[in-house]
Amino acid sequence: MELMIAMVLGLLILAGVIQVFASTQQAYRTQEAMSRIQESGRYATEVLSRNIRQAGYKGGCATNIDINILLDETHSDYDSAIHTLGTGLEGWNNGSGTYAASMGGYIPNTDVLLVKHAATLSGVTAKDHTNANASAIPLTDTSNIEQGQIIMVAEEDACDIFQNSNDANAKSLNRASPGGMVPGNKSPAASNLFSKAYTSNMRIMLFQSDLYYIGASIDPNNTALRRIRFGGSGAAVDEELVDNIIDMQIRYGVDTNDDRRVDNYVTANNVADWDDVVAVRVSLLARSEHANILPNNMTGIPFDGGTFNAPAGDRRMYQAFNTTIGVRNKLP
Repeated sequence: MELMIAMVLGLLILAGVIQVFASTQQAYRTQEAMSRIQESGRYATEVLSRNIRQAGYKGGCATNIDINILLDETHSDYDSAIHTLGTGLEGWNNGSGTYAASMGGYIPNTDVLLVKHAATLSGVTAKDHTNANASAIPLTDTSNIEQGQIIMVAEEDACDIFQNSNDANAKSLNRASPGGMVPGNKSPAASNLFSKAYTSNMRIMLFQSDLYYIGASIDPNNTALRRIRFGGSGAAVDEELVDNIIDMQIRYGVDTNDDRRVDNYVTANNVADWDDVVAVRVSLLARSEHANILPNNMTGIPFDGGTFNAPAGDRRMYQAFNTTIGVRNKLP
């Protein structure tokens, strides 16, 4: 009898230990999933915010000054939308837009955003004055700027954009067109001059043209926020930024009366003039990496003015992240 009682007590204790272990394991999985979701969502919004904030930035060149384009506009791969600054922003609502062929597994019914700016300082300094007819800008040290990188040089009254044809070890930036670069430069000539003779105080910046979208992840079971970077070494680079982001919806704050304040937020297909966009409202939906985290499916998650319901049998954790970013050079 005593042995039976001891066995029953032992089984009860073991059952309790198993229950505690299972509860602890479930709590850990839930906490870990939530931490990963928040980390992914916050990082994704930070990356987008930092870039959108700088959209259209011309590196100190006055806003009323037109950029002098020294790129080869006759090249078959030249695209003014990605190789020049323009309005700095363009988007597509629930569609892949112009650059579908460059995207890695674009997820249908998610938004796409193109951001361009010259906000990244190159870290190099001009050695001396650069004449308007010069084919190269002499530097105080090696540039460490790759051949093919699109460059913007600027002073308050002028700005020019060209593609560096020297290698990273050179002590100058060259705008000759040796061939093999995309799109390359116009041949330096009397009709293809810098917009002025620059001083050694010119600002030398890297031109960035980035396309953000939701696409396939490295993990075939997941999706990710991805970025295509145009205008680096001439070839577009498609890279995964943050995994387990499943949707991106964007609304654009439009100024309709020229007071540099948002009058209303609209989707990309309702933007009449991209130059009127002064703010961008981004909504991201992130999920846990693994399914079966929760006992039931999540439903009624507020997202982009509506609600999101998880697919049947999914039992993942989801969280929406929302942020509104002012375009810095268009704010009052």
